[in-house]
Amino acid sequence: MSRLLVAMTSWMANSHAWAQTASPAPPAAEGAGTAIAAVVAVGGLLVLVGVGVKLLDLKHRRESESVLLQAQVSDALLRERSVARLQLTSTAHVPLWRGSPATIHMMGQVPTPELKDAVLRIARDEASRIRADVQIEDHLSVAPTMARAA
Repeated sequence: MSRLLVAMTSWMANSHAWAQTASPAPPAAEGAGTAIAAVVAVGGLLVLVGVGVKLLDLKHRRESESVLLQAQVSDALLRERSVARLQLTSTAHVPLWRGSPATIHMMGQVPTPELKDAVLRIARDEASRIRADVQIEDHLSVAPTMARAA
């Protein structure tokens, strides 16, 4: 009988001790992990928003530079009497990343090849005053019938 009593006491003591050691981590440790994860998530979102704002600002600056370049070339063409009466369109594009050249598309019709060369020279000279790395894309066409109509 004493052996049975010792076995039952031992079993109860061991099961009680086992239940205490197998319990999950304290709630304070779970709360700290959640708080760290929340801080990291908020920090990551702030970094993403900051990068987005910087890219948007850069885009706006490039667009304003493009408008300035386009306006300067158009004004220079209007100041030149020999090409002022022609219907010419200049469209500028400044890429987002620095190091890539700006591009000006010259479109329209001119009556002679000499005027075409003059238009391209004026556009190139005016654009190079603003930016050193400008490419002029020639979409001008020579229409000899324009000279007779004028």
